[in-house]
Amino acid sequence: MPLEVSRVDEVATVQGRTSGTALIDGLLDGVHIGDNLVFQGDADAPLDLIVDRFIEAWHGRLPVVVVTVERPWEGPVPDGLTVLDWSPVSTGEPSHQRYTLAADATLDDALTQLRNVDAEVGAGAAFVFDRLAAVQRAWNADAALDLFLAACPRLYRRRSLALWPVDAAHHRPSFLRRLAEITQVVVELDSEGDEVTCTVRKADGRAAEVVGRTLRAEVRDGDLRSIDTPTTSRERLGTRIRDQRLSRGVSQAELARQVGISASALSQVERGVRGPSGDTLMRLWEVLGVAFGPTDDRQPGYQISRRSGRDRTPLQDGLIGERLLDDPDIGQLWLLEFAPGATGDRAPFAVKVAETATVLHGILDLKVGGHTETLHEGDALVAAELPIMRWANPGDTPAEAIWMLQPTGPTRR
Repeated sequence: MPLEVSRVDEVATVQGRTSGTALIDGLLDGVHIGDNLVFQGDADAPLDLIVDRFIEAWHGRLPVVVVTVERPWEGPVPDGLTVLDWSPVSTGEPSHQRYTLAADATLDDALTQLRNVDAEVGAGAAFVFDRLAAVQRAWNADAALDLFLAACPRLYRRRSLALWPVDAAHHRPSFLRRLAEITQVVVELDSEGDEVTCTVRKADGRAAEVVGRTLRAEVRDGDLRSIDTPTTSRERLGTRIRDQRLSRGVSQAELARQVGISASALSQVERGVRGPSGDTLMRLWEVLGVAFGPTDDRQPGYQISRRSGRDRTPLQDGLIGERLLDDPDIGQLWLLEFAPGATGDRAPFAVKVAETATVLHGILDLKVGGHTETLHEGDALVAAELPIMRWANPGDTPAEAIWMLQPTGPTRR
């Protein structure tokens, strides 16, 4: 864990959010609200550098929570940082930090403390966790996954950022696969001498081309500096075409002749200098015998709306919404948050379609026609014939509701 966090560098950000390293931000097309950033590296990967940069970037801008397990935090804790010192479980030595654990503390004790501190610092904070291998050594082989399963979804819901450095060699492949299934972002760091190859393995909420993007870098001046430019989708396509050609034992000249282009043009495609036209790409796949387009064994169609790619939109005073789904056949699905004590003298949406409101948390008063209905957690209201006219949150905590606008249902007149 870093001992000095006073320096805040200029970094490339997307809407003010950053991993702390401009090179990583560019590779990911930016950091999103709620991202859990898993950096998975080999023994020589600069994971400590990634951690340092993250803390430096957010110190003084957001509440920062640092969880240390392997060894105690050394020196004073700067203002704006909260340290959860779990090292007594590893070392057997007591800690003088405000938030610490006894040497015989269980993982449940640690999770309880994490939840309490998360509630104290509030949503939208920045969390940095010690190596998950250290969690395994402190408790047991299952503890690292249990911690991740508990913390990752919670911080995602709380719209906080979290950084998770992972020593890949200390974990089973099944553990790494499970992390990748749960988290939003995975970046793999593969070191060779002074160079580091950074590869995006998962990036929810970004364009499909971001996954697989690769960049060679080196550690210089306390940061990761690029050696080359990120591998573009055009370059990856060229590599795929070349690999398919070589696997079939076809020369470049012969493939170009069969496709009907020059060998020079094919060379440029394979090197990513230029992309093939649609007709050329289809002809390439036909000659190489590669299936192109939909196949009969495709998964049934469905949509995923990733929270990391959505924005919170103020709809009225005291009312904020996130649009989860917008489909012309199904309708719109919203997650609404009603501020404590807030009231609205009009409906959340000015529509003439059926509406369904389901309360997830808190209490919500809805005036439908001439009646006011009070809904508690788990209650649902369907307004098909009468309009929802007003709303109010009488509670002293925020209320959350799923709100469905259904154009295919009955239309109010």
